[in-house]
Amino acid sequence: MSVEQWESYYRNGAIATCPTGPDGGYDLEVRDAWVEFFATLPDNASILDVGTGNGVIALIAAETAAATGRTWEIHATDLARIDPTRYVPDGVRRLAGITFHAGVATERLPFESARFDAVSGHYALEYTDTAAALTEVYRVLKPGGDAQFILHCADSVLVKSAKNSLLEADIVLVQTKIFRRLHRLVTMEQVAPATAQRAAEELRAAIRIVKKTLAQARQAGAGRVLSVALDAVQKLLKGRTQARPQLIGLEVDRAEAEMRASIRRLNDLLGHARSAQEMDALENQARATGFSLIERMPQFHAGSNLVGWQLLLHRA
Repeated sequence: MSVEQWESYYRNGAIATCPTGPDGGYDLEVRDAWVEFFATLPDNASILDVGTGNGVIALIAAETAAATGRTWEIHATDLARIDPTRYVPDGVRRLAGITFHAGVATERLPFESARFDAVSGHYALEYTDTAAALTEVYRVLKPGGDAQFILHCADSVLVKSAKNSLLEADIVLVQTKIFRRLHRLVTMEQVAPATAQRAAEELRAAIRIVKKTLAQARQAGAGRVLSVALDAVQKLLKGRTQARPQLIGLEVDRAEAEMRASIRRLNDLLGHARSAQEMDALENQARATGFSLIERMPQFHAGSNLVGWQLLLHRA
């Protein structure tokens, strides 16, 4: 997994991935699934959220506690070097009461056995060595405790969107090389006019291709990656009259690097999304670990949009 790319994503302050509501967190059926899970816990319960990212599920737990008049001890871990209270807007207030543990693998949790009443994980378990991670989750759960995970599903709308985004990124980075052509133009414009002229012609051709493809993609409800790339190119073209070529060149490189990082994150998603058969195998691992009352169901959002698998595990 591309941990560095996820660290960069979390430093941008997004509290969740997708699908998200107006406040940037999970909403509708996805949020309901977590509220219903946490709402069964008694006062003074202890909760562990693994693969927490910027703490969106831990936050739902804290909000559920407040809404039900209960006090819970909430810990949240992630393999990435996270710092949610620093990077999430208003994070100190929003995430108050949550203890974050950065650089922690779910396969090696730094907690004593039978420590937690509940364990949660959203788009987290599938990124681990699941047999080892389930063993650790079982170990830190108290007898009678429950774990709930939402995992990426191979047939979800998120997987379909990721595949479309990768196709669009290929147009931007491979087929048109639009960022490379822009970089060549802005850095050569003052030192090699003839080379810059050729670069300008190549860039115009690349822009035409991206615009045409974007119009087609929008008809199918897609085109986000193409739109982001085109917007960045147009802004950087305008900026070249106000800044030194070297600085604009660095900004072009940064825009391209961000897109390549997003590609790595999308490939992570696609590589870890689980089919029904793979979920069967995961349930067998949970059963072999000692979990009972194993329950799996598809997780939908906004009605019919499949966004993952919901997996419930009980430690007897």
